[in-house]
Amino acid sequence: MKARKLPLWVLAIVLALCVALVGVVIWQGSRLRTLQQSAPDQTAPASSVQQGTSAADAVESSARLTKSFELTPTGVDEAGGSASADVSLELWNDLPGAAVTLLVTQGKASSSLPLTRSDSGVYTALLTLPLSAQQGAGDQSVSLMVMVESDGVSAKERLGDYPNTRFMTASLRIDLKEGGMTYVRKSLPAPGVGLMRMNADCRLSVMEGGKPVAVGNPSFRLYRNGKLMKQLSAVEDEAGQYLYGPQKWDNALVCRNGDEVTLTFACIGNDGLSYEFQLESAFITKYSGDVMLELMPPAVA
Repeated sequence: MKARKLPLWVLAIVLALCVALVGVVIWQGSRLRTLQQSAPDQTAPASSVQQGTSAADAVESSARLTKSFELTPTGVDEAGGSASADVSLELWNDLPGAAVTLLVTQGKASSSLPLTRSDSGVYTALLTLPLSAQQGAGDQSVSLMVMVESDGVSAKERLGDYPNTRFMTASLRIDLKEGGMTYVRKSLPAPGVGLMRMNADCRLSVMEGGKPVAVGNPSFRLYRNGKLMKQLSAVEDEAGQYLYGPQKWDNALVCRNGDEVTLTFACIGNDGLSYEFQLESAFITKYSGDVMLELMPPAVA
């Protein structure tokens, strides 16, 4: 029996459907790239000084979504056993119609908090969490992540990890006067190798209630991929009271493609608690190591 050929109009319909399907796939991919667009070099997600992982880490995006993130403690309810903080977040690529959500993992419990967008493109919310139990009472860690959804496409970025909810009770904050790190390419046979240096003119103040205060055991710390690599005591600058800067030291840290470097400032406050403030971070790529400001809430112990 002779095979019957399909009419030309049927072939035209099939071809049109194929073209439409390819178009949908390309459009969806474009939307996801738009969500993940950031600085010229796509950097890795913001990492915390603290070691550890959360359940959400397995699904996080590799893009830098947030241009800025602030979490300001607003109070502690001792009777209710909770602490609150104002969340403020900006995206590198603002999408007015997007749904932006803060994902919170505390121990084994997970929750989500929708963020409200202002006319200026700032997303805000009030975050309230139960205070961590006494030490030794199981997993008390807190992980914060942002999720951005638009047209059925979503992307996530980790904002910070904390050993417990003490960061929401912090009474100190940092006022960074001068940038802390500079990345310098180095001419070596191996590609993507350079040096991260701490700037000699880096200066900061520790603030409490809007005023600079003295702190104990001040020091700057450089981490590479979450591991402490360099630490040196900070000194009070002669030009201003309670203005801290780095001592002269061998601060050249060799970095390679894929490394993430973080600069922090650690001290002991008048309340006797240990604070560690994340100041800046940089993700090393083949061509650059752009430093980004990362004034995160401090880890408190």
